[in-house]
Amino acid sequence: TVGYKNTQVDFQTLVTKQTSATFFSAGGVQSRPRQDTGIQGLLAASSSPTDIAISGNGFFVVNEAAVPTITDEYLFTRAGSFFQDNDGFLRNTAGFFLQAWPTDPSGLVIPANRDLSIPNQNVISRDFLETVNLNRVGGTASATSTIAIGANLPSNDSAGTERKTDVQFFDSLGNATSLSIVAIKSTVDNNWDLSIEPPTGSAVLTLEDKTTPIPLVYDSVGQLEFTARPAEGSLVVIDGISYIVDTDASVTESATVKRWLTAGNSNIGDDVADLVAAVNTMDSDFDTASGRIVVKTGDISTILFQANGNDDIIIDPPFLLDSNGVGAANQTSSFTVRKQAAIYAEETQFQFKALPADADTITINGITYEFDPSANGVSGGNVVVLGGTIAAMLTNLVTAIIANDPEFTAAGVRERATNENSFGGAFTNDTLALKSKSNGTSYTVDFVLTGTPPTQANKAETAFVSGTTVETRFAIIFSSAGIPAAFNVSTMDIRDFSNGASNMDGTASGVSKVTLDLGTLKEANGLTQFGGSFTPVFITQNGSQFGTFAGVTITDDGLVTALFDNGETRPVFQLPIATFVNVNQLGSRSGNVWNATEQSGDPTLRIAASGSAGVINQNTLEQSTVDIGTEFTKMIVVQRAFSAAAKVITTADEMLEDLLRVKR
Repeated sequence: TVGYKNTQVDFQTLVTKQTSATFFSAGGVQSRPRQDTGIQGLLAASSSPTDIAISGNGFFVVNEAAVPTITDEYLFTRAGSFFQDNDGFLRNTAGFFLQAWPTDPSGLVIPANRDLSIPNQNVISRDFLETVNLNRVGGTASATSTIAIGANLPSNDSAGTERKTDVQFFDSLGNATSLSIVAIKSTVDNNWDLSIEPPTGSAVLTLEDKTTPIPLVYDSVGQLEFTARPAEGSLVVIDGISYIVDTDASVTESATVKRWLTAGNSNIGDDVADLVAAVNTMDSDFDTASGRIVVKTGDISTILFQANGNDDIIIDPPFLLDSNGVGAANQTSSFTVRKQAAIYAEETQFQFKALPADADTITINGITYEFDPSANGVSGGNVVVLGGTIAAMLTNLVTAIIANDPEFTAAGVRERATNENSFGGAFTNDTLALKSKSNGTSYTVDFVLTGTPPTQANKAETAFVSGTTVETRFAIIFSSAGIPAAFNVSTMDIRDFSNGASNMDGTASGVSKVTLDLGTLKEANGLTQFGGSFTPVFITQNGSQFGTFAGVTITDDGLVTALFDNGETRPVFQLPIATFVNVNQLGSRSGNVWNATEQSGDPTLRIAASGSAGVINQNTLEQSTVDIGTEFTKMIVVQRAFSAAAKVITTADEMLEDLLRVKR
């Protein structure tokens, strides 16, 4: 019998009181059975994963009811032959139900009574213990938290070459989603840019570096995916300006309202192209050259919003509706495309809010340019004529830079308007935009000004600091040996899934950000840059789609972990072990169970393998402590004694028979 404890019967004298000094009363004997509850039986292997045994001290906690009430008694047993009944509860062959502490998905013990917030692990109560029920485990899905990529990026690729790797990941609902990670060879030797567009059905994807405590934004891309043509009067707000669908010229334009003409269009692609054109002409932060708003390549129904170092882009699409009043795009909530950190931005921009004074100077890349009201009487080609307006001054400054510094071309320096719309007039250029050098070396910008200094658009309109370094750091930097020397991209922040999945942003309400494992610095175990072809080596990610319950595993310390057919695991229960001061004084009950008594002391609940509690073994049963050999030996001894006694009687009878025959 599993878990049975041998009972040994000892005898003691039973002396009766003597009633007379001349008579003797032999009295008798009295049996005193003793059950060796504290002795452990041998452990035998079992094929059932719900068969468990304790190696060492302690007892499983059980109850006579599947759902205990206040009248149902908690008992203790070593008989671990548990099986799943038709309701999913674990009970043993004697009909007692296994009790355990419930846990959260991290394995932390929680109260069985969800109205309580603090678990008590030494109180035997239905508030803290519950019957182990495997039917209520349900299924599980796990969001991807790490994507690892190994590939060789050819060192002989020309600048601008793109190498794409398609990766599948799982959101918090277990949906499989794909995205493309594109490595782009930069103009700087051994440097590669990294570009990732948001996966279908999400709103914005942001790449971040490892800076702590707040990571810096390497890149951020948002998208607006149209699923239907927008209806008359519907609108989307982009960067504070409302773009309203207007086919009958009924909308009055203003500084914050722009007509979005869709009349004559025949498909979503035309509507999308018109919206992009409207934004480019209305808002100075957007233009065709900047590429901050474009139609997605290969998908004419999707608009991409590209971050730069100037400011955030906020898109509000809740009122972008189709003719049925339903959202015309996958994205229905406001989302923000975050601005790049200055060290990762392609341009560094300086906004002039006042004209420099005569003889003020600006030094760019080691060349000094002097501001002057006119060129009369001033020698040298590095004179900047003020021209009376900021826009005129900037035009002259850009011309002087291109003429005097061979490292700058028209593509490397420009003037632009900042945060203006075109309603009622043209944009007013007030900002100098300087690109980083194509060879990767940095340079400084210094001002000597007597008037109002410019501000840096890249640094949230903070006042310009003389000696600002202009540079662009790329995502992946290789050494001359072709192995990684630096990674400036560490995590992906993905938000606003249209299917209702949690944001992958690392906040308390969402799931963790996705870590990009591109390899180890100074080791060739991920991305490399050697000569030859583009060679993907491996792509791995964790996370999984929805999986159903497939079984359990129980650790030495009693942690019950559910196994799912998608390979995921989840802790569900923690089995307590009850120990007593005097186990041999427990009260014996039918079904190989015991109850606490005054002589045994109250139970102490412990985690298995801690303190005096034993270790829990899965696929194992504790055998009876009855020694069959000893019992057979005793039986043989008794049988022999009986046979001997019977032989004495037979012999005496034969002797009496012989005596009687002699007399006759």
